[in-house]
Order: sequence, then C-alpha cells, then structure tokens
Amino acid sequence: MHIRAALLASFLASAGLALPCAAQSTAQPAPHIDLTKQPTLYVVGYAHLDTEWRWEFPQVIDEYLSKTLRSNFALFQKYPHYIFNFTGADRYMLMQEYYPADFARLKQYVAQGRWFPAGSSMEENDVNSPSAESILRQVLYGNEYFRKTFGKASDEYMLPDCFGFPASLPSILAHAGIKGFSTQKLNAYWQPAPHVGGAGSPEQTPEGIPFNVGLWVGPDGKSVIAALNPGDYAAGAHTDLSMSNVRPDTTRNTSYVYDWPARVNLDGKVTGVYADYHYVGTGDVGGAPDESTVKRMEQITTHPGGPLHVIWSDADQMFNDIQPDQTARMPRYQGDLELINHSAGSITSQTYHKRWNRKNEILAGAAE
Repeated sequence: MHIRAALLASFLASAGLALPCAAQSTAQPAPHIDLTKQPTLYVVGYAHLDTEWRWEFPQVIDEYLSKTLRSNFALFQKYPHYIFNFTGADRYMLMQEYYPADFARLKQYVAQGRWFPAGSSMEENDVNSPSAESILRQVLYGNEYFRKTFGKASDEYMLPDCFGFPASLPSILAHAGIKGFSTQKLNAYWQPAPHVGGAGSPEQTPEGIPFNVGLWVGPDGKSVIAALNPGDYAAGAHTDLSMSNVRPDTTRNTSYVYDWPARVNLDGKVTGVYADYHYVGTGDVGGAPDESTVKRMEQITTHPGGPLHVIWSDADQMFNDIQPDQTARMPRYQGDLELINHSAGSITSQTYHKRWNRKNEILAGAAE
C-alpha cells in the first residue's frame, strides 16, 4: 500500500502548501456572512464546458476556451461586481499554453477576486465508474495546480452535469479536505432515483432531491455540505431575485421556478441557516452568463430592493460561510443520488474505457 500512503501524504502536505510571494492573491477574502441573521442567496456565475462531447480538442481550444476568456473579460470591464467561476485545471492548462497573453490577464482577475478557479478538480469528472483513488487524484492535482498557479484553491467540488453520484462520494470528498458539493443534475428531466423530496417535504423540494442545502453523509459518517437544487446552469436572472417576483423560467431541463426570498426563508425555518445557492450561466460550450443577467445582478447588488441579500459569489463562499456549529439542524441524506433517465445508459456505454480503467487499477495493485 506504499503508493496510496504516499498519495495521501502528498495530498495532506499540499493542503498547507506555502507558495512564493509572487503567486499569492492580492484579493481580500470575502467577509463571512452570519447566515442565522442575514438571509442570503449566493449567485454562482458559471459556464459549463464539455471538454470533449460532440467535438474535438482543436475546437475547444480555438473556439470555446477563447470565447470563455474574452466574453468574461468584457463583462469584468463593464460590471465591477461580477464574479465568474470556471472549473477544470486541465482547461486552465490549455488556456495557459495556447493563450498566454489572455492567461496573464486571467491571473490578474483571479488575484482581484473576479474570476474563481472552481471545482477543485482536473476535470468535471465521472464519479460513478472510477475508483476512490482516481477521484482523490482529481482533487490532489487540480487544487495543487490552482495553488501553484493562482495562489488559491477551491473548497468545493462542482459537478453540475455528472450522470449520478454514488453514496461513497461525500466520504471521498471529505477525506480530500473538500467542504462543499454542488450539482444541478437532480432535476425532474433526468428523474433522480431517491424516494425523497416532493409534496410535503420539509423544504418543498422536487421529488428526488432531499434538500436545497444540507449535509450529504457518506458510509463512514463523513459529510460535505451539499447544494442539490441550484437551478439549471444555463439559468439567468430575469427578475429582481431579492424580491418575491417570479416569472416563467424558460431554461432547459428546469421544471421548478422559485420565489427566492420565500425559499431562503423556508430553508432558514427548517435548518436555522438562511442561505441558498443559485447557478446562472451557460452550458456545454463555455462562454459566460448572458449580459442581461449580469446587468440585472449589478443592479441588484448595488441597489438592493427586497428582503433577500443577493450576492455574486465564488463557488465555495457559502460552504465557508456556514459554520460548523450551524449544521446541527441541517437536513441529512445518506445514500446514492443516481438518475433514472441518464445514469444507467452512461454507466454501460463506453465499456472499453471502463475495462481499461479497471485493468490499470489491477496493475497498480500488482505493482505495489
């Protein structure tokens, strides 16, 4: 077991990695919000990118990554409160190699707290078929790259589009030093399998979603704070989110539209923590949230009108703002979060890839 012991030792050492002064961020950390007193909606600006799907690497590099860089740079210039989150150390490495001038500018925005290297991992990876060690390596190498390159790393694991999540995942993430987890995949379109949520549930969540924000507990009792109902990653801010003013949401895969002040208030009554988590952005091909959303959020953050405190947020800020002594009343869920309408097909497809992954695992054990 020497390789695994060395991996764990390396990971623990990296968690306290001291960096050269030149790499340290100049941004001030966001002040903690007392979520027992100030109802807060954390709006997480994001662009989902499938590094490979119906395209190949040249298109990702030539089109999608350049669009992600330059679309967000333009929004930063116009809207001073806008914060963008982007995952996958692998994608940052591609930007660093192919767009060095833009990457130097990106590093400045990271240092200013405008662009956040989110998700902790090398890629938004599958978590159903790979081993626990594979997932640990995603965090080890992903956050190690973020620390060395930007002087900061993420405390959350962001998997908006993975096709289901095993019961072991919260334990794996907790042992990797991760505090929070988020996904938008547990919506009605994909039919989450757990028999939880629905009419009469404490937080009135859709069927299959155990809570909005709560504790997902692994088989060994370790847990992460999970945001399981953030809305579609292609959602926008169509109204003033700080007020009770709802209009139909036309984003794909979304069956529920929320009155956010009422939802956060209900969360707080159930859990004692008046907080919720909301994705806004775009999907699949990178880019940025639409400008109308960013403009509206600028108005909300500079001239709040309703009872709900709405902020642009790093992907991990809410998980850090929720203090350990505030989790006692939060709802807990232990078990799988798989999907009926997606997981089964994706797990059985591409079997040759999974076969070679397993053979490599066996060879690693034999080498030890």
